[in-house]
Amino acid sequence: FLPGRGLKSHAYIHSVQFSHHVFLNLHTLKFYCLPDNYEIIDSSLEDITYVLKPTFTAQQITNLDKQAKLSRAYDGTTYLPGIVGLNNIKANDYANAVLQALSNVPPLRNYFLEEENYKSIQRPPGDIMFLLVQRFGELMRKLWNPRNFKAHVSPHEMLQAVVLCSKKNFQITKQGDGVDFLSWFLNALHSALGGTKKKK
Repeated sequence: FLPGRGLKSHAYIHSVQFSHHVFLNLHTLKFYCLPDNYEIIDSSLEDITYVLKPTFTAQQITNLDKQAKLSRAYDGTTYLPGIVGLNNIKANDYANAVLQALSNVPPLRNYFLEEENYKSIQRPPGDIMFLLVQRFGELMRKLWNPRNFKAHVSPHEMLQAVVLCSKKNFQITKQGDGVDFLSWFLNALHSALGGTKKKK
């Protein structure tokens, strides 16, 4: 991650020192050539931006369970979207199992595949819990992406949000209890989406 494009930016210096010239702005998803600093518009780069931010139409979401179609990853492996591995970073397999299971609950999956469902939910200033919603949505879209580069996905950003929002009760570096994580995660999502705090 090398921010900026100016003469003194890390990206600019890197482009001159190492002759790496194509850079992607992760916020705008635009490509630039450095050090010349011009935008690159080339449809062949669309695969990269789609992997970073996959999108689904309502029709595609409706058809997910109707047609199980194998996809071929860029590395040549085949996979079934939704049935892909999650990288085990250190000791996060307890969380991976829960996230995998939740990604295959159709109403939950369908809701999070379409970012418009929760994009405009208003949260109080400084509320970090909505980060869980955003990261879970991103992870769902990556797990169900029919155009992945590999047949596995990294849950790193999602797990960073879990560590932050759980105040380190659930971590990447040490084992946790899957049932405890499931209970906390569903309640945290419910609350972040504006749900009630009443216990039923």
